[in-house]
Formats: sequence, structure tokens, C-alpha cells
Amino acid sequence: CAICLVPLSRLNSEVLYKACCGKEICLACYMENEASIKKQNEEENGGKKVVFTCAFCREPEPARDDGGREYLHQIQSRCLKNDPIAFAHMGEIYQGGARETPKDNLKALDCWIKAVELGSPHACTYIGINYDEGNGVAVDKKRAALFARTGALRGEIVARHNIGISEYKSANHEIGIRHWKISAEAGHQPSLDVLRDIYNDKEPGNEFISKEYLDSAYRSGHEAQMEIKSEEREKHS
Repeated sequence: CAICLVPLSRLNSEVLYKACCGKEICLACYMENEASIKKQNEEENGGKKVVFTCAFCREPEPARDDGGREYLHQIQSRCLKNDPIAFAHMGEIYQGGARETPKDNLKALDCWIKAVELGSPHACTYIGINYDEGNGVAVDKKRAALFARTGALRGEIVARHNIGISEYKSANHEIGIRHWKISAEAGHQPSLDVLRDIYNDKEPGNEFISKEYLDSAYRSGHEAQMEIKSEEREKHS
């Protein structure tokens, strides 16, 4: 996190991107900043309201009643600076038709491809899912697998987990389990859970999982999860 300096979670849902400065911060630092500003506004402050600002650069937050136009402008400005995270977010905006932007799956794909070219691991996952499900493009399982592998090689544990699902469903149980082991040891709880269920329920491939390995994987996964924990994050979880 650009503020508390504790390692960020690998899950997008636990990380906030600030388009004003291009920094990623944890949810706890964002909420702590909001709580501090709200407290100042509740107290006597000479009749003046303190505006909500970015927790990192102190730029005023985009207006919340303009349909997202100001935030969209910030994202577009970051794209002009070749920010891979901004391109990934812009792809999400196009795909969902958010921020008063017309829905356009092809423009979303273009943004994600640019993000991948600039090094984004998360955009690989988005592209893989779209080719797998045929969102705005023809279903192409080979391309879906290619982008999932690229994301996994860049450290995207959700992409790694998804490869495990694909391989396991294709009866490549050992390969699927191997991918789940990698993401599980990186602290991905769904991967830990699926390995446990395969072992406990004697599902196909359970011979590739031992009780000793599960114990070791849970220790490794717990250690990886503890690396991204802090007192503030626990308070706001």
C-alpha cells in the first residue's frame, strides 16, 4: 500500500486504485481517511466543511453526483500516461457501460490488450474470461487459456486458480491440482478450500494430495495471508 506500506492483497476487491495520482492503496487506509474527514466535519470547524480528498496525494475526490464524469476524466488522463492499471479500469468501464459511457465490449478488449502490453496481470484475467464466455467476441478457449497462463505467470492468483478449474474439468486432474497448489500456497483461500474438499471427499485426483501436504499448504497460505494483515485492516474488515 502506498500509505501504510503493508503488502497489498492480490485480490482486486481489497485494493483501491486512485486515478488522481495512479497509486494503489488498501481499503483500510481509504476508510481511515474517510472516517477522519467525517469526524472533522462533525466537529466545530469554523463553519467550513472539509472536502474529501485522496488519502495519498490529497487531491479532492471526484464529485459523487456527476455520474462519474470527473472520475472518468482522471482515468483517461492516466491512460494518456500509459498507466496499465488505468487501462484495465477503463476496460471495466466500457464493458459495464459505467460512468455514463456507452457499453462497448470491443473497446473494453482494446483497453485490456493495451494494459497487458504494459504489464498488467489483472487484465490477462479479464481477457481470458471474455474469450471463455464469449463476451463481445467469439468463444475461443485456446486464447482464454493463453491469457490465463500469461496472467498466472505474472502472479495473478485468480488466473492461476481459473486454470486449475479448466484443467480439472478437462480431466487433467494432476495438472489442475498443481495449479491450485501454487495459488493456495500464495494465500488464495478458494484454492485451499478446493484442495481440502478433493482430499476429504475422495474426489478424482485425491491421490495427488496428502494430509501432510494440506497441513503444509494451510501454513504457507496462512503466512501469505498474514503478510497483508495489519491492525488497521483488521479494524475495517
